[in-house]
Amino acid sequence: MFDLIIRGGTLVTPAGQARATLAIANGVIKAVAPPGEAMSGALDVDASDRLIFPGLVDAHVHIPGYLLSTRLEDFASATTAAALGGVTTLMLMPTDDPRTATGSYFSRKRDIGERYSHVDFAIQALIGPRTEREDIDEMADLGAISFELFLAYGGNPGFIIGHDDFELRRLMEVVREVGRVVGVTPHSASLIAKLTERQKLFEETRKHREVFEKEKARPPVQVFSLTRPTLSEGLGIARACVVAAETGTKIHLRALSSSHSVGIVNRFRDVVALSSEVMSHHLLFVAEEAHRLGPYGVIVPPIRTGEERDSLRRALRDGDIDMVVSDHSPVLREDKEPGWADIWKTPPGMPGLQTLFASMLALVEDGALSLEDVARCCAERPAAGFGLYPKKGALQVGSDADLIVVDPARPTLIDDSTQRSKANYTTLKGRSINSRIESVYLRGRLIAHQDQMVSEPTGRFVRPSP
Repeated sequence: MFDLIIRGGTLVTPAGQARATLAIANGVIKAVAPPGEAMSGALDVDASDRLIFPGLVDAHVHIPGYLLSTRLEDFASATTAAALGGVTTLMLMPTDDPRTATGSYFSRKRDIGERYSHVDFAIQALIGPRTEREDIDEMADLGAISFELFLAYGGNPGFIIGHDDFELRRLMEVVREVGRVVGVTPHSASLIAKLTERQKLFEETRKHREVFEKEKARPPVQVFSLTRPTLSEGLGIARACVVAAETGTKIHLRALSSSHSVGIVNRFRDVVALSSEVMSHHLLFVAEEAHRLGPYGVIVPPIRTGEERDSLRRALRDGDIDMVVSDHSPVLREDKEPGWADIWKTPPGMPGLQTLFASMLALVEDGALSLEDVARCCAERPAAGFGLYPKKGALQVGSDADLIVVDPARPTLIDDSTQRSKANYTTLKGRSINSRIESVYLRGRLIAHQDQMVSEPTGRFVRPSP
């Protein structure tokens, strides 16, 4: 007898949709059978008229208060949001204090996660000019899912690569030797620095110019966005791809936001082992909407034009972008609000873990994606790209029984009041979608049901397969 039988649901996979019964034991899918086949289990769930997705795998998540702060997002709050939103495996970026740059801090983050996480998690490691070979060896042995390089921003200043091509090559070579992926946050440090200086000066001198001529003020978010043009992104991507081709290193390119970037990536696909991601925000919003959001619309890369958004949707459908991530960056309201007076005082970032799946369903309803696309780019591809597939990201025999059961006939109104992140707001506020998450299972155990957590933390640290 099995531990759990889920009967007659419609499985949604990248290959299509089909009704089936899932038999689960010891947290693993043991059988995928026709819906009428006789099976028995300790628990029996009727999933008729329900959709069943693999639990989402989010490859880009920040938990800024995981160790040092009780004010900021921590494992408990972030992974509660993840579970309620159908994300059953997440990958933790290494830039949150203390930065995951040594084996000691890696182990501390893992141990905290295993006590407080409601979902399974992997850990990404930070590398830069200060990183020694021994640090990379140690963190690889501990199970680092990737090693993250920041070309222009995103890490401690001492870890920013900047224009140090010697270090870029050295680090890529070492990561190749330990058999891991290099995650690259691209952009041009010098271009961003010069443009930021220029825009700040332009805004500071506005009041003097207005004495002589009437000048229409630009939205503050637009001013910020001008410091991160698509050219900056493209320069960083091209540079990373050239070095990866030279060293034979597998790379993952983070946060593509323009058709120009997608074009550069495609030129290198035949010579570099690579994958790429897009943030859900860039698939949903356009620049004018970000302008209206004020400091809450400030993210990096910035929200682009409608034409760019549509090009990203096409690239995702066509497989030119591999996966969608939340880039969950839960900046608190109290830290966003000063940006109304001075946009340079607001930290960039939006929460997104709890709304990642809802965002994807909204895109399906808009006709931008299919349900099969959601299973591919939010489960299968991120799991496969980082060595977790088919243990994660799949609905097949031998896979972990990480499942989202969806009621396609019950609508959801997205609202701030339901958000469980400490950043208790969402830029999707007011959006309605035509379906609702009914239940979420982690390794065959029910962890969320009807918008409520029903389990204590049971998340485990996961490491890539050899």
